[in-house]
Amino acid sequence: MRKRWSVLAIPLLLAPYAQAEDLSADALSSLSSVGSSTREVVRDASSLSSMPELSSQVLDGVAGEVIGALDDIQRVPGSNGRRIRYTSTNERGEKVPVTGAFYKKRFAKGVIALAPGTRGLGDQCAPSAGASMLLRIEDDTINVNYEAPIVQMLLDEGYSVVVTDYIGLGTEGLHTYLNRVDQGHALIDAARAVAKPGEKVGFWGYSQGGGAAAAAAELVDDYAPELNVMGTFSGAPPADPLAVLEQGTTALLTPVAGFAAASYMESYPEYREAMNEHLTDDGKEWLEGLKTSCVVDASRNAPGDFSALFVSGESFAEVVHSDERLGKYLELNKVGKVAPSAPIMVMTNPDDDLVPEPQATQLAADYCALGADVEYRRAVIPGSPTQPLSSGSSVLTVRAPGSGHAAPLLLQTGKVIDWMDDRFAAKPMKRVCPSDYPDYEVVEGLNAVEITVLVLGILAAVGALYPHIQPYL
Repeated sequence: MRKRWSVLAIPLLLAPYAQAEDLSADALSSLSSVGSSTREVVRDASSLSSMPELSSQVLDGVAGEVIGALDDIQRVPGSNGRRIRYTSTNERGEKVPVTGAFYKKRFAKGVIALAPGTRGLGDQCAPSAGASMLLRIEDDTINVNYEAPIVQMLLDEGYSVVVTDYIGLGTEGLHTYLNRVDQGHALIDAARAVAKPGEKVGFWGYSQGGGAAAAAAELVDDYAPELNVMGTFSGAPPADPLAVLEQGTTALLTPVAGFAAASYMESYPEYREAMNEHLTDDGKEWLEGLKTSCVVDASRNAPGDFSALFVSGESFAEVVHSDERLGKYLELNKVGKVAPSAPIMVMTNPDDDLVPEPQATQLAADYCALGADVEYRRAVIPGSPTQPLSSGSSVLTVRAPGSGHAAPLLLQTGKVIDWMDDRFAAKPMKRVCPSDYPDYEVVEGLNAVEITVLVLGILAAVGALYPHIQPYL
């Protein structure tokens, strides 16, 4: 299915390409995917749900006796997936229940354990909690399972998929956001819960999920050596929590940083004590509210100036630098200090305005230095500062904050699946480190192509989404 849609896009794009024979490979890789991938990725979510579910819920229960065991599974009306609950361990070594979703494929190539991007801290934010595990809108909460189309693409390509809700989402306790060990264990144990002995496994994640996938790749050799891990995709990973605070530019950074602060305050008493000394009353109130918020709610209610949350009037990054009690826990949750035992792809967009490119590039460089099998991939998006439109404008990343972070998830999924196919087939992989990449050369003369594919992609996305969101409007 994925390849058929790509073929349909060729006649549309062929004529403009003929006038720009010197296009860079990076720009063509992203641009040629825009029209076909946008329609395909969003449209494919439809086959995950055939009818609306009457209620939103998670699969409640307590931790079992066996770590990595599947403790409960439940059919979800309107979905071809199942809600699951399994047992994992947190950073303190305690057994904890974790919920998620399992989409089983007959005669599967193997299992992809998918770590979701940021959803929020409230129980209602769990990816599996929505109606038909797709959408939840109630009161002031909006929870959209925006990775459902990615799940469907993986199913179409022959994989079973298990999606973790992470520790604390939909279960007892606060979701431990950007916690290296908790996220890595949750993803590893999701794979353990559903994979047959010896079955091939891949870790997959983007954004928060990219960091979780990298953490799982680092931890699995010691934590679950019996798993047959073939490869890991880590897209736009927040590898260094402090670097996110220092380098991010979009307004979405405020709730993301708030989620991390609220989470660390629950996990680390020393961190909580230090934060309480620095926070204003308004800051304390806002962080408390984040504990029951999803990402859309938190973005809508975010303060305009993060520095107003601190007594000193400084930014969050400045406060962290001034107090080693804060900085050491951000450093503790940094990934890139342990080599993954299986091949890993690290992907980033030079114009990512939420999880900036330098830290993803540094993660790939760190893995290369540790001798890991790494493929570093740079996804340049047309209509961005790196690759502006022919008019010189950067419509995607300037007019739509956060789009520089989100666009590669849509545009590159098919190519990442191809890479994962090769890993599951045990094909040789070319090691690519950041130092192997040449400087990017801006492509000229793409205006006709850009306008055509961007307009068609947007129209197709709106048309494909409307039938699924219309009942909730």
